[in-house]
Amino acid sequence: MRFQSAGRGPSKRKRRELPASVLTDDHSEIDTLTGDLLTALEEGDKLKVFARLDLLWARLAVHIRAEHLWLFPSILGADFSDRGSGPTYQEAQSAIDQLRLDHEFFMRELGTSVNSMRKQRHASENEVVSEQFRRVRRSVIEIQTRLTKHNQLEENHVYKWVNVLLDEAGQSVLVARIRREIENIPARFSF
Repeated sequence: MRFQSAGRGPSKRKRRELPASVLTDDHSEIDTLTGDLLTALEEGDKLKVFARLDLLWARLAVHIRAEHLWLFPSILGADFSDRGSGPTYQEAQSAIDQLRLDHEFFMRELGTSVNSMRKQRHASENEVVSEQFRRVRRSVIEIQTRLTKHNQLEENHVYKWVNVLLDEAGQSVLVARIRREIENIPARFSF
């Protein structure tokens, strides 16, 4: 039975935030940014394309940083002896190695696209700009395709492992650290 003070309803408890939900929500935001970039490429607005490409690069970078600094070490540093339905250490290491390779690919491709767009930002020749847009679009579609598979591995396996390998206190600390990294976007994007 809940006790209530006079004139007040039942106390509202804040649901505990899970690392998986924070990272999965961030995936959705990154997916939206990717779609916005592809739309800008179709519209052919150089300044909008560069701004959206730069933002996508930065947002994906802080997401990856959160995983590399906090998520992966939390998983690999966990006690695998009492894992229940969790992975073996070797399974976790193998999945994380694959995710790191994907991260390197995403950052390399986006960095190349940002640098090439930066060089073409002031170009006036339509043919040069159109060709650059085609290259960036191909790269973004390749990233998007690989990111879909990558996110499935994270969301269906790696993120769930945290619930098995870490206790509630460890999960809460991890959420705070992940959130701090994700919100630490470069100052040029602060409005």
